[in-house]
Amino acid sequence: MRIGKLESPKISFKRALTSAEEVEYSNALTQTKNTVNKGGKSILIVHDSCLPQNALTDTGIGHLTSKTSGDFFDFAKTYLGINTVEVLPPGEIQIKHTKDFYNTYNGSGLSLGTQNIDLELLTKPEFNSILPRKEFEKVVKANKSTQIAGFVNYENIIGADSPQEKALKIAFENFKKDKSIDKRAYEQFKNANKDWLEPKSIYPTLKRLNKGTTWEDWTNKIDKTLLDGKTPKHVKRLAEIKKKYAKEIEFYKFKQYIADAHLRAGKKSLNDKGMKLFGDCLLGFSDDETWAFKKAFKQGVFVGDSSWRIPALDYDTILEPNSDAQKLLTQKVGLFAKRYDGIRMDASWNYVKPKLSDGSVYDDLKGNLLNIIERAVKTSNKDFDMSNLIHEFEAAPKDFSIFTNDKQIIPFLKKRVQVISSAHLSDEYGTSAIMKKVGALPDEYIIGVGNHDPQPLRQIAENVPEILNGKKSYRRFTQQRVLQKILGIEPEAIRTPADFAKAKFAEPLMSKNQMVFYMDVFGRAERFDSQMANCWKNYRYRIADTFLEDYHQAVKSGFGYSPMDAFAKVFEAKGLDKTQESLYRKILKFRDILADKTETVSKTITEKTSDLSKNRLLNIGGAVLALGLIATVVALTNKGLDKQTGSKKINTNS
Repeated sequence: MRIGKLESPKISFKRALTSAEEVEYSNALTQTKNTVNKGGKSILIVHDSCLPQNALTDTGIGHLTSKTSGDFFDFAKTYLGINTVEVLPPGEIQIKHTKDFYNTYNGSGLSLGTQNIDLELLTKPEFNSILPRKEFEKVVKANKSTQIAGFVNYENIIGADSPQEKALKIAFENFKKDKSIDKRAYEQFKNANKDWLEPKSIYPTLKRLNKGTTWEDWTNKIDKTLLDGKTPKHVKRLAEIKKKYAKEIEFYKFKQYIADAHLRAGKKSLNDKGMKLFGDCLLGFSDDETWAFKKAFKQGVFVGDSSWRIPALDYDTILEPNSDAQKLLTQKVGLFAKRYDGIRMDASWNYVKPKLSDGSVYDDLKGNLLNIIERAVKTSNKDFDMSNLIHEFEAAPKDFSIFTNDKQIIPFLKKRVQVISSAHLSDEYGTSAIMKKVGALPDEYIIGVGNHDPQPLRQIAENVPEILNGKKSYRRFTQQRVLQKILGIEPEAIRTPADFAKAKFAEPLMSKNQMVFYMDVFGRAERFDSQMANCWKNYRYRIADTFLEDYHQAVKSGFGYSPMDAFAKVFEAKGLDKTQESLYRKILKFRDILADKTETVSKTITEKTSDLSKNRLLNIGGAVLALGLIATVVALTNKGLDKQTGSKKINTNS
C-alpha cells in the first residue's frame, strides 16, 4: 500500500517512509502486534463527519465513502496498525442546549441522519445520476462561502433550509420520475422498516404544523396522541396527514433509504481493506421516537446524568418479553447489528444499574438486560461475531463499578467485552495490569488513552486542569508515577509532557485489544466534546486532507501516536528487547525515522506515488465504483441493464 505524495514541494517535515519502507514498516508492525497482542483488536475511534475531504468536492462534512477518507484509512492501517474503525452514533441529530451543538449522542436510536448521505455519490451512474452535477457543485460552493477552516459545517448539511437538503429534494424528484429505475429495492426497504419508518416519517410534518416544538409542548391533543388514540378523530386526522402531506412523508423515507445505502457502502469499503466497522449504539432516543413509542418510556423521566436529558425506558416492565420497552430496545440493537460489524453499547452501566431522575435506582437487573441485548444481536444478524459486541462501563464510582467488594470483576460481566480508558488512570483503575489483577481475561476488555468524551491526552500531559463541579483536577503527576511502575521507566525519562504522552500511548499496548481516538493520534490539545462549554466547536474538529503531513508533524512534536515508539517501551518492559532483538531493532529504526531522528533527514515523501495529489483533483473514483452499493440487483450487467427487462435498477442490498 502506498500513501502517496503531496503535490506541493513545500513540505514542512523532512523525513517520511519511502514506499519500500512502508511495506517493511507495515510487516514489522504486524509482527510486533502479533508478538505482543496476539492479533487483537486495534480500534481507531473517529467521528465520520470529521473525516477528511477533497477541497474541490467538500460539502462541509466527511464520509466513509469518499476517496480521501479511503486514503486516510489506508494510512491508519499502514502507519497505526488499525484493523477496526469505530464511528460515533449515526442518528438524526437533535439540537439541544444551544442551536449549534451538534452532539450525535442527542440523536435518534432507530433512524439515520442525513449526515450519512454522501451527496456526490448521487451524481454517479451507480445511483443513476439522480442528482445533476451542477446541483452538487452548488452545495460545495455554499460550503466554501460559509465553512470555518478546520471545522465541520453541519449547517450546510442538516436542516430543512440547508443546501444539501435542497439538493436532496431535487434528487428525490428525479428518483421518482425516472422510470428506468427499478423501485423494488426501495419498496423492500420501506416494508422491512415499516414499524419505525412510518411513524417517524409523519413526525417532521406534525412538528412543523405545531410550530416546531417537541410533541410534549403541542397544543393539538389529537396530534400529540395521534398513534395512541383509536377514536374517529384520531383515525381521520392520521388519514388526512398521510394524504395531504404524502410528498413530505415519502421524501423522509427516501432519505432514510439513501442514508442506509451509503452507510453500508462505507462499511463495504472498509471491509474491502480488511477492516471492520463498529457503530456506537447510543443510550438514548429522539423526540419522535418517544412520541411514536410512548408506552416504552417512563414519561418525563430521564436516565443517567441529569444533564443528558435522555428519556428513560420503562425499567419496571423491560424484562417482560412482550413489553414495549423491551421491544424498542431490541429493535434499536437489532438495527445496529445489521448496519455494523461490531457494536459499542454506550453508557452500558445503564443496562445494569440505571439511575433515573425521579430517584429510582434499579440495582437488581444484573445481567438480564445484557442478555436481552445479546439475543437481539443474534436474532437480527446470525453471522454477527459476539466478541464484537462491546460495552462501555466507565461510570463515576458513585454510579457504577465493574468490581465487586473484594475487587474482582462482577461475575455476570465476565465473558463480556468491556471498554475502558486510562484518562482517569490510577493505582486501582485504567490499566491492563489492574484488569488482569481483577480477573479479566485478555479478550474481555479493550483499553485506550481516551475516546470522544474525556480530557484529551495532550491536556493531561501538559498538566492542564479539568474543572469538575468548580474544582480543578490535575492528573499528570499521579498518572506519571503509575506509568513509571508499569513500564519500568526511570523518573528522568518521563519528565516532559511529550515523554508522558508517549508512556500513556504505550500502556494500552500491554493489552490484547486497544483503541485510540483520532484527536489523540494527531496530538490535538482541543477537547472534542466540552459538554456545555464551547458548544459550537464540539463534534466539529476535522481531519485535514494533509493528514499525512499533520501526522508526521505530530509525531515529531512528541505528542502524536507512534506505535513503534509505544511498542519499544512495551518490549523493554516485557524483556522482549532481549528475546526478540532483531524485531526490536526494526521497531527502533522506524520509531526514529518517524520522529525525524535519523541521519537521512534529507529524504522526503516525494518518492511516493501521487495518490494524494490526485485526490485533490479528482472526485470519488474507483474505490466507490467497486462498492456496488445501489447499482443493480445481482442480475444486472456492468452496464446497469437488466438482461431480461432492459430496465435500470437501484439496489441497496449488498
